[in-house]
Amino acid sequence: MMIMRQSRVISAVVSLILLSALMAATTTESTRIATTQHWHWPWGARTRVTIKNVISGWRQLKVHCKSGNDDLHVQVLNPGEGYRFKFWPNVQGTTLFYCYFNWGEGLRRFDIYDFDRDSKRCKTWCPWDIKETGPCLTNGEFTSCYQWKK
Repeated sequence: MMIMRQSRVISAVVSLILLSALMAATTTESTRIATTQHWHWPWGARTRVTIKNVISGWRQLKVHCKSGNDDLHVQVLNPGEGYRFKFWPNVQGTTLFYCYFNWGEGLRRFDIYDFDRDSKRCKTWCPWDIKETGPCLTNGEFTSCYQWKK
């Protein structure tokens, strides 16, 4: 009887540890570009998405990013200014962050991080330049520009 109770306690503790780990895997952190901390998770490193305002005419850019679990709230970027958020992609490989962009010419939308598209291309750092024509992924090795979502 005592062995069964100990087994249940151990099982409950292990379940709590796994649940805490999975909850932490879906949390995000957003900041203005400042530090370059690297976090590690058992199945890989944290992913950083950087969004930089390169809209012509020296206009402010409003950015509002979300995922199925997180709302990163509206960020206002002055010309040349950047914004960054960090997260761990989920273990299912379905992580998706989408953003709305506005610089005074209507609302635009783009999937700023799509696991299928970005997990191999930009791995742990996805730097985006936001232009009127659409976002451009610019990681030093290549630049890929995309159209806005309809």
